[in-house]
Amino acid sequence: MNRKKVIVMILLIVLITGSVFPNGGPFVIKYPGGDPAAKGVLARIGQDLKPGKETNLRVVKEELRIAFNKDPFPIQSNNAPLVDVIAEYTIENPVQKDIEVDFGFPILRGIYTDPLSMMPKPEVNVKLGKDTVQSTIISNSAIYGIIRQRARKIIQEGILRNEEFLTLVESVRNAEKNKKEASRNKLNSYLIDTMKWSRQDAALMVEYASLELGIPKSPPPDRLSFFMLMLPGDKELNELTNANLGPLSAIGEQKATQFLARLASLLNPEESVAYEDIFNAWGGDVREQSVDLLTGKVRPREITVASDISEKPPQFSLAASDPTIYARVDYLDPSAKITDTDKECCKNILKNLPVIFTFAPMNILYYKVVFPADSTQTLTVSYKQYAYSDTRSPESFQVAYVVHPASFWKDFGPINLEVTVPEGVRFKASENAGIKEDVVKTEFKSGGPNIFFGSLKSKTGEIYLAVDANQWKETVSKKK
Repeated sequence: MNRKKVIVMILLIVLITGSVFPNGGPFVIKYPGGDPAAKGVLARIGQDLKPGKETNLRVVKEELRIAFNKDPFPIQSNNAPLVDVIAEYTIENPVQKDIEVDFGFPILRGIYTDPLSMMPKPEVNVKLGKDTVQSTIISNSAIYGIIRQRARKIIQEGILRNEEFLTLVESVRNAEKNKKEASRNKLNSYLIDTMKWSRQDAALMVEYASLELGIPKSPPPDRLSFFMLMLPGDKELNELTNANLGPLSAIGEQKATQFLARLASLLNPEESVAYEDIFNAWGGDVREQSVDLLTGKVRPREITVASDISEKPPQFSLAASDPTIYARVDYLDPSAKITDTDKECCKNILKNLPVIFTFAPMNILYYKVVFPADSTQTLTVSYKQYAYSDTRSPESFQVAYVVHPASFWKDFGPINLEVTVPEGVRFKASENAGIKEDVVKTEFKSGGPNIFFGSLKSKTGEIYLAVDANQWKETVSKKK
């Protein structure tokens, strides 16, 4: 039996962000040292994570169904909608041989986990026909971990290539306490005067040389890793979520990842491992955006937070912590168990690290499917996630969905969209979603949901869907 592995090249310029998935383009893993047929435990964690082209299979159509539903546990979500997403693909294999495809399916933001489940795990499913397909979630935290792992390797290689640079870095690391500052100043001067780095970048490198990065004893403060760490899933992926953080866990995994990626890009621009690159590869916009509830125009997301957010560590609840926000502030966990010296290093990193308004959390769902010769199959990906908040008046709850991976296929048919919203709740979709707002179907008896229909106008970029937050909360409270 002939099988062709459709391998999509993945560059781990890594990680991740953005999309809410479907049309996850097939991707191939670039195996760092060898034959892609030699699959080891870590084979799926290549050095890169970029989508590739599919030239044999054709997607006849995609039926995308999105429903805004009430959260059964509203305390943990502050009454935000729990959104069901179902992407059903009809895929044809017109060639006379079996084709095996590695799929990457990007998921923007988190995946819902039932807090009352006996074995808590993200609620995501993949099916080929009626049969369940085994899948692996490469979590947002794991991707950050991969970036940090790769970034530290690039940084170390860059240091070793320059003997004088290496000597100055080791001098900082090994200096006695009373000589530490002098060693730091020498390294700083060398970076600015000889290597022509900016003062901000030089300061970052000096702090890197001053820190001892190990494995932290607890999850980062800006990511809810508890449930994920309980899962019996991929050991190597789980270990990466806390790798290469050490004292940097006090500033959060996102800022820590940005810090290491920044240094790596300075020492080897050709092997950049910036978080934003993966978004660009998948066609998503790494910037946080929303659809305006009044105009239907896509604009930057707006969110109102407490003025003292940088002074308060996020609590263990979905309502209390928005990782996107914590990535944008100079947040230093006041309760972090690090030395005063390490705390000063972290403060200096936050002071000199460029502010980048990105970091929309993303996960990648990885699975493998065999399409028999001359056959047509139905592949369905489904998951739940919380809608995110936008506080510009009128406030809204939103969902973003990246459709760009559809462009990676040689032949991808229509994407039909169906959105279900409770009656009496204002709904708005971005123009490219193709929603006809005057074509609404009300099912069931009076008081049933409204269903909006559309056909996507483009197979690139993202679509945004929003509901009025105040009307949503009023509707939810009436149903109690």
